Amino acid sequence: MKFKISLSVIILAILTLVGFESCKNDIEVFAPESDITLIYGLLSGSDNIHQVKINRVFQGTDAVDQLAEDPTNSEYENIEARLLELRDDGFGTIDTLNAWPFVEKIITDKDSGYFYYPNQKIYELDQKLDSSKLYAILVDKLDGSPIVESSTELIRVLGDILIKPFGLNFLGLGLCDIEGPIDNIIIELATPLNAKVVDVYLDFSYQNENLNDKKGDTITLSYYVGQKVVGSVAKIPGTSETIKMDFNPTAFYEFIAANVPVVQQGEDIKQRVALDVPLNFRFISGGVELNTYIEVASPSTSLLETKPEYTNIINGVGLWSCRSFDNKVSKMSTFSIDYLVDGQIMEGRKFCHYTSNTNPNRCY
Repeated sequence: MKFKISLSVIILAILTLVGFESCKNDIEVFAPESDITLIYGLLSGSDNIHQVKINRVFQGTDAVDQLAEDPTNSEYENIEARLLELRDDGFGTIDTLNAWPFVEKIITDKDSGYFYYPNQKIYELDQKLDSSKLYAILVDKLDGSPIVESSTELIRVLGDILIKPFGLNFLGLGLCDIEGPIDNIIIELATPLNAKVVDVYLDFSYQNENLNDKKGDTITLSYYVGQKVVGSVAKIPGTSETIKMDFNPTAFYEFIAANVPVVQQGEDIKQRVALDVPLNFRFISGGVELNTYIEVASPSTSLLETKPEYTNIINGVGLWSCRSFDNKVSKMSTFSIDYLVDGQIMEGRKFCHYTSNTNPNRCY
């Protein structure tokens, strides 16, 4: 018997089981004989430890909130999960190079939410992966039912993702000129192989220094620059699409000002010191299946539109795809530091120039 699973069921089960809260409660109750396996896994070639969620879409006659609080309704007690390393010769033949078992692990720090917490079961593998290979997950429920499986490529980063702006390590990122923040900066990126979507963040890090000259912990603010979806996914070196993104320095300073409180009279803050290399561009790239899943799961813009169901899991539901995390650190240019210290937007935040600067507001 085949059962139709609504997209809301899949999304709720995935998000809440990996730690996100949800208020959704319109979950279907399946027939007692059904056992629908849910897999959620995103592989990265830069990771040594890979963690996957493998659960069942729970069922029962009790209230949904009661079912969600009982891990036995969602977690398997006896399954075998393996990761297969595959090679595609390009002519229709795929060879299995390696096979490794996932190991059950209990995480004890799951955030509170709709589902059970703080403990949850995941499946973990300690293995360095080759970004030029394919990787398949196979789940055997040991009950004679069909194997639950899926496969994915990995994101391959060849060289530096950031093409422009140039010279960040030596000159620093120029957010300002002598008159203040620049109107706009064009960021150019070389899309990694097998990547369909790229998210870009710019982190800014600083420390508070108190009146006794003691510096506090490093505080990092993450500014979301934007997202780009490429038209054509590159599969071989030299075919990557160059994408461009607009970056507004004024909005960046406004973001810092909104998240760094003005120092009030009587506070134990002598000054605020930007790290020597305070900026970090972060690039999060996602594969085709991950981007498709996000697009399908995003809210509908029309009351008349019916969202399609989507999964790339054979004999199950969920998502099996890839992503990568890359970064590029940068200093701030002299004019950019000047505005951080004396700019109108930053008034009252008590940032200081580096000690080597001759400005009267230098750090001391």
